[in-house]
Amino acid sequence: MGTAEEAGRGGSTLRPLTHRNFREIWLGSLFSNLGLLILGVGAAWAMTSLSSRAEDVALVQSALMLPFLFLALPAGAIADSHDRRKIAMAALGGAVLCTSVLTVIAVAGRLTPGILLLFCFLTGCANAIFAPAWQSSVPEQVPKEDVSEAVALNSISFNIARSFGPAVGGVIVAAAGAAAAFGATALLYFPVLMAFFRWRRVPDEPRLPPERVVWATVSGIRYIFYSAAMRAVILRSFLYCVAGASIVALLPLLSKQQLGGSALTFGILLASFGVGAVIGAVALKRIRSILTDRWHAEVAAAIVGACVIGLSLSHSVLVSTAILLVTGIAWTQLLTSLNIAVQVGAPRWVAGRSLATFQATAAGGFAIGSAIWGSVVGLLGLGNALAISGGVLLFLAVAGRFVQGAHDLPDPTDALYELAEPDVGLALTGRSGPIVIEIEYRIAEEQARDFYGLMLQASGIRRRNGGYGWSLGRDIGDPIRWIERYHCPTWHDYLRQRTRLTTAEAALLQQIRAMILGQSTPRITRILDRPVGSVRWHENTPDRGVEPLSPRLP
Repeated sequence: MGTAEEAGRGGSTLRPLTHRNFREIWLGSLFSNLGLLILGVGAAWAMTSLSSRAEDVALVQSALMLPFLFLALPAGAIADSHDRRKIAMAALGGAVLCTSVLTVIAVAGRLTPGILLLFCFLTGCANAIFAPAWQSSVPEQVPKEDVSEAVALNSISFNIARSFGPAVGGVIVAAAGAAAAFGATALLYFPVLMAFFRWRRVPDEPRLPPERVVWATVSGIRYIFYSAAMRAVILRSFLYCVAGASIVALLPLLSKQQLGGSALTFGILLASFGVGAVIGAVALKRIRSILTDRWHAEVAAAIVGACVIGLSLSHSVLVSTAILLVTGIAWTQLLTSLNIAVQVGAPRWVAGRSLATFQATAAGGFAIGSAIWGSVVGLLGLGNALAISGGVLLFLAVAGRFVQGAHDLPDPTDALYELAEPDVGLALTGRSGPIVIEIEYRIAEEQARDFYGLMLQASGIRRRNGGYGWSLGRDIGDPIRWIERYHCPTWHDYLRQRTRLTTAEAALLQQIRAMILGQSTPRITRILDRPVGSVRWHENTPDRGVEPLSPRLP
């Protein structure tokens, strides 16, 4: 199986478009991204006529974007636990319904600030639920070698929409009013909805019922927390977004104060950044063929940092436009590199949750960073704020060389290791538990140190796949005897934990087993802790006999 680096160097940039399902969904997503931005323009303009409060106008973008921060992880859990195609279609249907109702209300003249914010929020929720299902389904639409290019194309889709969406929205609002913008948004969701409808996804037959959303969310958080490489990638994306939020957040001030321009100047600068982002996504494969995964994100971050420092010194519209073009290229390289790392490195069972966490932390980083750099402008001035932001990006680029990153993520894990069914002599239900697992190893004393080091790595496998309370003990009276112990909340949780073992993780456990004295497998004991649920007391029988519960496993 190829490494994450090899998977990230697939075919040509446009090769994923040769696959019909991906091509149709990609084109549809281009229109839906355009529609969301048109909605933002129309709603902001409508709010200016409904309320004179600047806070109400600003709340339009908050209503559209906040759901991505708060709903991303539960949405990822839903995408991992159910059919991603059906989840995407349901979310898109909700977006069509919300924007259609908003259009009718606006045409009827019944629009109020509260109603406008409510429907913007509901549309944002639909998009937040759609995003993880859409993005985590990419590896099901294209072969593994085309995943990185498919991710880059999705980035192109968003940046094309970002470059032209506000302008298109402005034209629609100017020509026909805000209600027309709402109606256009509803229509623009239909292409991607129909593309998902036409996709004949072949879902895996689930052996177990899906996790509840709350527990699935917890499982996703635990996976990321106990996966050092994934945790590092997501943390880096958050820090980069905090530092780089100054680019867009301070662009209006740059165009007005430092360059002495107008709204047209701001539009030109924003378009330049968007065009650069498209170029960066198109050139992704060529640049990744030059830079290894070890250097890609760090070099891109360093270029962005240098560009932001250049912006702090520029007083020319032409120079600033050129700098923002390069900034857009490097910024897309940075975020797409990290996105590919998550796409390629996350196991399929937690792919939606990993991507959702990536999106949520990026959105949170932008929100927090925008507030921070706005405050710094008030304290130190615009030029100093941009210079400090660029310096922070340069520092993060250097620091990134010394932490885990995309190159440290495990092999792509579509192939899971098949374990033999556990021996069960007691009738259990899916909710029986906790299930305690004890594994006995007999290890020669001269190998004890090596064994201990490998078991510390195994502890991460147990924990991120669903085990709790992991511990390792050594028999005082028999030093070659070691006991590994952990538990799962229920029998179904234990069975799920067993299905999550990847081939790379199985190889590590096999390396541990090879150290066992005199046998090829350790002794495994599975215990139903507090087993009151496994028996029924009969009050009418003198001997208070017990009767096993009938199994209710699927």
